[in-house]
Amino acid sequence: MQENNRSANWVRRLDPRTKLALLLASFIMVLLPQRPELVGLGTLAVLIHLGLARAWGEVWRVRWLLVTLLLFSLGVWSWLAQGPSILFWRVSRESLAFGAATFLKLGAMTLAGLTLLATTPAEELFLGLVKLRLPYSVAFAFALALRWVPEVFATAQRVKEAQEARGLVWEEGGIRERLRRHLPLLVPIFLLTLRRSQTMAWALEARGFQMSPRRTYLKEIRMTWRDALALTAAGVLLGIFFWIHWQGWDRIPGLKL
Repeated sequence: MQENNRSANWVRRLDPRTKLALLLASFIMVLLPQRPELVGLGTLAVLIHLGLARAWGEVWRVRWLLVTLLLFSLGVWSWLAQGPSILFWRVSRESLAFGAATFLKLGAMTLAGLTLLATTPAEELFLGLVKLRLPYSVAFAFALALRWVPEVFATAQRVKEAQEARGLVWEEGGIRERLRRHLPLLVPIFLLTLRRSQTMAWALEARGFQMSPRRTYLKEIRMTWRDALALTAAGVLLGIFFWIHWQGWDRIPGLKL
């Protein structure tokens, strides 16, 4: 998820604690309302953040996930939710609005998380979690998990290429046939990942992981005026959304779940 060429724009220079706060604020802004218009405003804020971070490439990477979320949200909630304005069969104007809002919520949270990962190295995110008083071992495990995801994908790609070199063809046949060919990959991927995990555990033990309660860090982080500006903007937007929610203006009239 990390970009190799990280431009030094102001979003990327924010303190990781500020970025985590912005992520939480984004989640709250899109989860509070029911009406798709208001969820769309929260999604717009996420897209503006994404644009300022110059991380539009992350959207292209998850385009099929977003399409799947769109079809799933509209299909499932248009059928499960109920409303008085029936359009056809069980589908109503209210259920369609709720399905659209659900897609915007899931999509916005996905993009907000991708923005955090694309603009924050794992080391800085780990240090931010430690500064937020999260236990060192928990923060380290979280940062290590973020680093481990690309490793697992790289291992899967290497195993797949090795099988292709032995003459295995992946693209022939239908979907079920292709899935059946991919199943044997799970065993070597699992074994290689387990072996790398064991090597990592040995390396941590050899370096005296958690032998001393006091720790020093190569890099120090501190809040600046940019962080104050970003947190103030997020606080104002959150206040507006909470006020709209308290007034009850963010509900879809007649919707039954």
